[in-house]
Amino acid sequence: MTKKGCIFLISARKKLLKECLFLLNENYNSKFCYPILIFYHGKIYDDHRYRESIRSINNKVEYRFHKLEAKIPTNLKKKDLFWNLKNNTYAKNFRGRIGYLHAISFKTNFINYEQFSEFDYFMVIDDDSCFKGKIEVDLFEELDKNKGLFGTSHMWKNSTERARNTRVNLFNWTKSFIKENKAEVKDKKLRESLNGEVDNKLFHSLEWNSGNCNVFNRKMFDTDSWEKFNKAFNKISGGYRYRWGDCEIFGIYSYIYLKPPIINFNLKSKGLYEPQLPDTEFVLSKREEIIRR
Repeated sequence: MTKKGCIFLISARKKLLKECLFLLNENYNSKFCYPILIFYHGKIYDDHRYRESIRSINNKVEYRFHKLEAKIPTNLKKKDLFWNLKNNTYAKNFRGRIGYLHAISFKTNFINYEQFSEFDYFMVIDDDSCFKGKIEVDLFEELDKNKGLFGTSHMWKNSTERARNTRVNLFNWTKSFIKENKAEVKDKKLRESLNGEVDNKLFHSLEWNSGNCNVFNRKMFDTDSWEKFNKAFNKISGGYRYRWGDCEIFGIYSYIYLKPPIINFNLKSKGLYEPQLPDTEFVLSKREEIIRR
């Protein structure tokens, strides 16, 4: 018996979306028929004919399209956005990609959107997620079997300069949040890293969830700890200021509060999943456009 769950993504790449959802259906969702929620900005998926072509992938699956109104926090100015960070090479090359920053905000705050109120389980993917082999088990069921609230397709770690450039101030913020909320850190490695210097090697060698294929139980979000953590993240606007990703934000939260922190389904090592479809390309904005309230 399937769970009361859904699969969702935020998409800006029309060409990739159809291939992604086709493979998702072929190798996973044709068996479970979970509804798929597709969120987007602008007009890219307003096309009725295109929507019907997506729905034709599986007429037993409900494909829902939801347009988002992109907004940046009112407490931020243009100079506060990620690409204006000084002495940050990656930030300079990121100029104009406001859509990506909006996507980070959505993915870290998805539980606050009314479209998810009817569901108890959630799988979030990207529009270039590659389901390359048959996944025979229900990942929501697997999450429960492993007594977890948060699962992922695979884990990764990266301490390159580029990775560090997207974690500016994350160490300080994490340490400050834990102190202010008197949180007892459950993960030994995170606990030890916070005793070190800023941007220490141990902190940057933490393993992160994939981000492009994660699974959640609603119970994770129905807690005082998540409410405090999410509120603190939104207060600093870490996604817009520093390009902190959902990998790091959900990861830090789980390492502080959850045991087990993250259930690793190991789909990548099993040859069932890849983070990106072949020939995936980034979407670059042609103009620097800031959408304000």
